[in-house]
Amino acid sequence: MLNPHDELGLSSGASLAQIKKAYRRLAARWHPDRNADPQAMGRMQRINQAYRQLCDWDDSGSDDDVADVAPAPPPAQPHAHTEKPKAKPKRAWWERHWGAARWQPDGQIEPATLRLDATISLEAAAFSCLHRVQGLITDLCEDCAGVGRWVAPGTACSVCDGEGRVPGQTASTWVVCGHCHGDGSDRKPCDTCAGSGQAAQTRSYHYEVRIPPGLRDGQAVVLRGQGQRCGEQCGDLALTIHVLEHPWLRWRADQELACEVPVDLYTALGQGVVEVPSLEGHLIKISLRDGTEQVLAGMGFPRRDGTRGPLHVSIRTVAPAAHDAAQQALLQKLADSLKRQGYQACPELAAWQQKIKARS
Repeated sequence: MLNPHDELGLSSGASLAQIKKAYRRLAARWHPDRNADPQAMGRMQRINQAYRQLCDWDDSGSDDDVADVAPAPPPAQPHAHTEKPKAKPKRAWWERHWGAARWQPDGQIEPATLRLDATISLEAAAFSCLHRVQGLITDLCEDCAGVGRWVAPGTACSVCDGEGRVPGQTASTWVVCGHCHGDGSDRKPCDTCAGSGQAAQTRSYHYEVRIPPGLRDGQAVVLRGQGQRCGEQCGDLALTIHVLEHPWLRWRADQELACEVPVDLYTALGQGVVEVPSLEGHLIKISLRDGTEQVLAGMGFPRRDGTRGPLHVSIRTVAPAAHDAAQQALLQKLADSLKRQGYQACPELAAWQQKIKARS
């Protein structure tokens, strides 16, 4: 909490005359009309607050009756005696603003970032694309810098008469003035935006955003200065990418692409050639002689360094649910051929036949 003695550069036992002398010296240095430092206004507000607090202590001898926030109202006591709070000292002549009030924005609101979503295909995320975004946006009011109110430094607040506080719910208590926020300067709603802090009309935007190659789901493309505006200040536009699920490609746990290819039983047994669809849509021929789990280098998703990761291919064998007469005849010929050879290609069946013959 602010120590008023430290703020004015005084010891704890300073007299009222010393308090006023220190205040006049600091006010002459930090008044915004004389000091162009951006922090001058805030420093002057703290000086005023410290001065009023010390003057009040000098009158009352204690700060127990000063509250930062409004206390909860006590239970109703109709017959309790309430005493009107003692008024704080009025502003001295050097504190008052003798000219016409000069209204200015009561702070500054930073323009917001315009956040949008873009849903694109896996191919578009891999090889770049153009995405169109358009809509309406409400900018901040330029006259009040988006705050919605104006302040006139050096004037007296119309609610608390420049004291920065008003009587509280109970006797001998004070609360911070909600109109001037405790600094004693008068405020009023912005005439341009009627206190809303926003421009009266919306603005349309229309951008063609280039999605760079290799962007993954959840990442964002940021366009600097294309968001909400407030005078010369501009927010950004952040476009979050959402990648659609692909019909035949999936992501592995290591964030590399994989493809599962169904192959009929007889092609798998014959170790034939299988066509695998790539990310570009081309068909890549692979031989099952190289195995049912293969890695195609450079056929996966692009990396940040411009290279491409691998495509992991796994073969899933699928057996027909039924066969026609011609297929049944061919299967029977195959079975007879294996039987005539004594199941030499199938050691397990050969051993079984020998056990049967030995038993019989």
